[in-house]
Amino acid sequence: MSQVSLSETDHSDRQICEWVDEWFVVVHQRHLSDVELQVLQGAWRGKTYDAIATESYLTVKYVSEVGGRLWQMLGQVLNEDVKKSNFRPALLRHIQKNDRRKLANPTRSASPSASDTPMPNAVPYIDRPPLESCCYSEIGRSGALLRLKAPLQCGKTTLMSKVLHYAEQQQYRTVMINLRDAVGDDFASLDRFLVWFLEVISQAVGLTIPIETHWKTSLGNSKIKCRTFLEKNVLTTDSATNLPLVIAIDELDRIFAYPAIAGEFLGMLRTWHEDAKTKPIWGFVRFMVLYTEIYTQLDINQSPFNAGVEFCLQDFDRSQVVQLVQAYGLNWTDESVDRLMDLVGGQPYLITQALRSIVQSSCTLMQLINNATAPNSIYRSHLERQWHLIQSQPALQDFLVQLLQQPLILRTGDQIELAVKLFDVGVIALTQVAGLQQATFCYRLYEQYFGERLGGRG
Repeated sequence: MSQVSLSETDHSDRQICEWVDEWFVVVHQRHLSDVELQVLQGAWRGKTYDAIATESYLTVKYVSEVGGRLWQMLGQVLNEDVKKSNFRPALLRHIQKNDRRKLANPTRSASPSASDTPMPNAVPYIDRPPLESCCYSEIGRSGALLRLKAPLQCGKTTLMSKVLHYAEQQQYRTVMINLRDAVGDDFASLDRFLVWFLEVISQAVGLTIPIETHWKTSLGNSKIKCRTFLEKNVLTTDSATNLPLVIAIDELDRIFAYPAIAGEFLGMLRTWHEDAKTKPIWGFVRFMVLYTEIYTQLDINQSPFNAGVEFCLQDFDRSQVVQLVQAYGLNWTDESVDRLMDLVGGQPYLITQALRSIVQSSCTLMQLINNATAPNSIYRSHLERQWHLIQSQPALQDFLVQLLQQPLILRTGDQIELAVKLFDVGVIALTQVAGLQQATFCYRLYEQYFGERLGGRG
């Protein structure tokens, strides 16, 4: 076997960005944001944060904060401590390791413990018909508003990327806004948040017009200034040049922590969506918003959550899980598929993490199942994220303590309210029993984990 030798010049920054983006989808269930791609590409070329910020028309503080989160998440992909100063050799080691594995193991194992099975060249995407075709059809409508709702890590961002790719094939302009890219200062006021919002849009469509100048010289409140900036600089009345603009907003839930901003911003989106019915210029704008929970602190007439079309992502069914298993090069028996689904159902992220771990390590399926809730489990970060949501609300903990005893029939308004919160984040399932709602844990993994966390209560 020949020795694999790699250097930084063997790979272009574009290749590096493509690989890291693929790995992010596998590990973090989302693509790199536009700003993260710019930081990664600039850093790979050896540029400082100052230089990256200048080229991107962003502040150095913002770029450095995005970079800090990027290196932390990349470290989780590579399983080592990563910083801007050392990420290049870390990436090269990871690439070299994978290339050696492919040379040493040219065939794929049929065993559920396929540690020698190479990863797919691209992250497999499992269709959920007719979900994709319905989204494609809807995004083509004048003034469309698509609402993608699902629990944590169920594939909302991946579906969004598919829809944006389809829109680009139709020659639409696209903007992807992830509210996780906003820093604390961006939520200091509605004015500041809307300036940040327009900065992201401007960058995506190639505008270099100073937004601060528009803000200082325009009349009206911040929502009016936001509207007039888009109408004057992004949208036009010339149908020949005014290509449809798709604005996708990921992690919309983050704005809920800022009620004063959330109410005004979400109400504004609803108004723009309604304006498309009477103002042709706004018919060119299509929105796609991604969220886990619905923000209920809004007048129903101002809320975007009862407008447009909602698409709720479901878990994979058994045939889709089998497709994913095969896409990872595993030739499993029905029994192996059933054992994994008995633990995590068809939850896309949990299934993908299991298959990725089995393919890349010496872990067997039974070892993974037996170790599912251990401190070093592959599910540790996911479970801790769910626990963080529950831990802050004692009433939710009390509800789960009762659920650990037996399935709960929901008989009171308080029970229903708590159950809806847990259902939205994907912890419990709701079914009809004798005309009433019954709550059960979604997956044995959650029942086991929360049983260990809350077992001493009650």
